[in-house]
Amino acid sequence: MYRRTGRLMSEWLIIQMRKALLPTRFTPRHSVLSLCLRTAFPYVRGVRGETWGAGKRILRCRGVFRAFAGAFLLLMTSNLSLWGSKPAQFLSVPEMVVIKASARTPPPEWAILERHLMKTIDQAAPLYLKAFTFRGGTLRKGGKIDDDYESFGTWPLYYVLGGDEKILDWAVQEWNAITRQWAYERDSVYKEFVKHYDMLHLTEGYVGFQYFGLADPTIPENVARARRFAGFYLNEDPEAQNYDPQHKIIRSPLTGSQGPSYHSDSQYTLNYGHASLYPLVKELEPDWDKDLKRREEIQKLYDQVVLHGDVPMNMAVTGLVANAFFYTGEEKYRHWILEYVDAWLDRIRKNNGVIPDNVGLQGKIGEYRQGQWWGGFFGWSGRYSVEMIFNALITAAECAQLVSGDSRYLQLLRSQVDVLLNQSIIQDGNLLVPYKYGPKGWEDFRPLEPYILSHLWHASMDPRDWERLEKLRAGSKTGPLPYARATSPNPPAPGSEMWHSDGTPVDWNQVFANIEQRNQDRDNEPAHLRYLAGENADWPEKILRAEYQRVSQSVERLRSGTFEHLWKSQTVTEQNPVFTNGLAQVTLGAPHTCFNGGLLRARVRYFDLERERPGLPEDVAALVEKVEADRTVLQLVNLSAFHTRRLIVQAGAFGEHQFTEITLRDSLSEKASEGDTSEKRISVQKKFFAVELSPDAGITLEIGTRCFANRPSYAFPFHPNNKEPRK
Repeated sequence: MYRRTGRLMSEWLIIQMRKALLPTRFTPRHSVLSLCLRTAFPYVRGVRGETWGAGKRILRCRGVFRAFAGAFLLLMTSNLSLWGSKPAQFLSVPEMVVIKASARTPPPEWAILERHLMKTIDQAAPLYLKAFTFRGGTLRKGGKIDDDYESFGTWPLYYVLGGDEKILDWAVQEWNAITRQWAYERDSVYKEFVKHYDMLHLTEGYVGFQYFGLADPTIPENVARARRFAGFYLNEDPEAQNYDPQHKIIRSPLTGSQGPSYHSDSQYTLNYGHASLYPLVKELEPDWDKDLKRREEIQKLYDQVVLHGDVPMNMAVTGLVANAFFYTGEEKYRHWILEYVDAWLDRIRKNNGVIPDNVGLQGKIGEYRQGQWWGGFFGWSGRYSVEMIFNALITAAECAQLVSGDSRYLQLLRSQVDVLLNQSIIQDGNLLVPYKYGPKGWEDFRPLEPYILSHLWHASMDPRDWERLEKLRAGSKTGPLPYARATSPNPPAPGSEMWHSDGTPVDWNQVFANIEQRNQDRDNEPAHLRYLAGENADWPEKILRAEYQRVSQSVERLRSGTFEHLWKSQTVTEQNPVFTNGLAQVTLGAPHTCFNGGLLRARVRYFDLERERPGLPEDVAALVEKVEADRTVLQLVNLSAFHTRRLIVQAGAFGEHQFTEITLRDSLSEKASEGDTSEKRISVQKKFFAVELSPDAGITLEIGTRCFANRPSYAFPFHPNNKEPRK
């Protein structure tokens, strides 16, 4: 009995010592400790099922065991404090500038709110998981395929920000489970990708998948998926020839792992106003779909006119192709993105500056519409025309700029902003732009949504783009929001969704908490912009409180079990308590991620040196106070009164930017290993640096920044290929 008890206790002791003393990433400096452990306890290999050897003889003597146990407990205690003060990961990033902050300072309110919000999300996520999934991850109930994926789409990004480790594991589990369900239960997924889907919904669903690379780029199955998914549009799969390299078009609005589809039910698209048959059919008669013969005629015409050829919405797939580029660095993905975006820029030039919304299989604008450039699938005559077209433009312009470092690709987006502004009118003090083009020309005037110009300015840092924003703000007098009357899940009655003023004043400083659909997070872009402009000083507190309110609302809905969304397929999605929009704005200086294929746009991101993972360390809060063309102002706070926290700050979500120098604002900060505490400038000339925050310490850094100077990659600062320059 003594031998068995001693063996179990010794085994437990060794496991605890290995956990405490040996870090996750093994380095040569720890081999001495390992050798000591194996010499003192030869039976340690027995934990792995090998011979106990001399360990059995040691265990026969209880006194010897007690002596060794006491000695190693003492060793463990002393080494915990010794090694905890300087983690080995610092050694794995050579020549890294380290900034120290040591003076204690009371934590600001925004920092307390930020950490409390994250703690609350950590606690709320398991409630959502339990409510809507079975063991293994399959959904108890769901909606459309894109809505099911969206239900967990924010989870990997939240982990990237610093959320609980389990959040990423659950996110991967759910992505796999949802994919299995739609593959085997509903027969809509093939080779782990949607068989045929319009790019609006396809790219909505895969935004969360794109976040996995930021969270952990070393998961082999996700790397393979990224290659495979991009390959469907590079014609690498003989079953999925979606792209025509000769005419530089995607062959249909409906594509996927089984290639382009030239047939889909016309009733929904035409009745909901997502496409037109003009000029071939000037106007559909009421109840046309109830006459079988007429329905067959319209269906045949619809398949030929609407589903053959390319549409602007397809540009949103550039996010999936860029995703493969960030994983692999392979030039073919970069080449495809630039080739495809260049083709659309050329079509804009040929169409007098306006992007056409239908291009035939021979690459001709209006090929099946007698040369008419409008009326296509999710195009200029559609119900949500500007939203759908401009989300695709944002994604494509940002992806092309990211992979090339060339800001000329922003003209894809900027040119169409100017098209609308040049057609604008002033009505009751409001600047309104046309949202549609039809037989009568430009029509359906509404306010232009600020998030569109926010993305443009964040990408360009051009003063002229900021002037466009100011023009928009000066013309924002009264509400409602542009699509306030176009939110019904039912087909719209003629004229029912036209915008008109309701007299409520517009305040760009306002933060919205009563948001019922996540794509409406973009409504909080103006308040963030005003903060970056030096106004709206309490914006960080307002947006963090608003996010907390939404988390609490989700928890309340989960507990009641009675909530149902107006759009029934989004009932599960809209109870997800993991909110990331406000956190990303505050901590990363990021604009709202574009809902259709968009990539995270961030001035900075963080890595935890203690836990060697992405995100802010425990107890650390961050606030990006200002972003300028060549400067970033960042505030970091350690809320722990007991523990030093260490982190890496990276330039850009993908390391695409470069830090030039750091200016320390106050005398409470110092460069590591230097005793001078005076204000100074420290040269960095890298895409990352480290910060060491003593207990209760805070620091404000003015960081010189050169945008789009590096080749973007998912590689972490401690990965071997993190130095690859832009080519």
